[in-house]
Amino acid sequence: MKKVYALLSVLLLVWLAACSQAPAPSYRPEARVQQEMGLVQSVPDVVLFAVSGRCGVPCDGAPDDNYDYLTDRGTTAAVAQAFQSLGRSVLVVAYSSHLFNHTSSISGEYEYGFLQLEADFDWVRRNWPNTRRVLLGHSHGTNWTHNLLRAHPDWTVDYLIDLDGICALWEDDNASDFDYFYSTYGNPWPVDLSKSCDVEPIEKYWWWTSYYNAKDVAYWGATYNLEVQSARLLASDVGAEGNTSLVFDYTDNVRLDNSTGGIRTFVADEDHNGITYPGSSALDWIASQIAELGMP
Repeated sequence: MKKVYALLSVLLLVWLAACSQAPAPSYRPEARVQQEMGLVQSVPDVVLFAVSGRCGVPCDGAPDDNYDYLTDRGTTAAVAQAFQSLGRSVLVVAYSSHLFNHTSSISGEYEYGFLQLEADFDWVRRNWPNTRRVLLGHSHGTNWTHNLLRAHPDWTVDYLIDLDGICALWEDDNASDFDYFYSTYGNPWPVDLSKSCDVEPIEKYWWWTSYYNAKDVAYWGATYNLEVQSARLLASDVGAEGNTSLVFDYTDNVRLDNSTGGIRTFVADEDHNGITYPGSSALDWIASQIAELGMP
């Protein structure tokens, strides 16, 4: 009988050890990049990850009504063409400005969020190590693209492309989603991504430290950071010559050490939304920079 009890004790210990080593539930959705392979004939030379911004002001439904408009406007196609002009094949995967995958009542479509971006990006870097990676964000979308590199300091991109990054309202829009996520999974990242405005202390001079939004910091993982700021409009300018927005990015991007290596900034002729359309001075400038810099 003692041998039976001893055997049962051993089996119990083995079972408890196995349970203690069981992996925690994953917070990441399954990578969807391989589902997009039908768009290219082989492993692409470049994957362009694009994140659209807020559904607009006013928009009572943000972030749940946010959607991928960069594809519909032709923004992603225009940026992809710049790399195709270098003789590179390009796969575009697009996302909305949201932590989670969701359905937008504006688009009526199932939209992909930051956690999907993170899973897809990780899949590409592990499975297609020779494929170049590019992040493109507009408005609130730039917070997500920059936060991807902020959360993963060892991840790299060849180009981090910003179209008029805006942090205002971003933290408020996403606070409840981050609260739910953290209460369910904890914080898997080395920083609190829910706090993305005025979070990076950068020493300007020995006596002056300025706090930057994450979207204004070109994290070290980005080889090149191409930043477009929209036209700086006065209230009297709104409505004139098609101008409709007072929203614009007014802070030039910097590295964490206040250097500007690899960063190029351009102030466009168009307003906050106008910069996203093909034929704009903004997208023409992006194309010209890619043509000049090539693939690092």
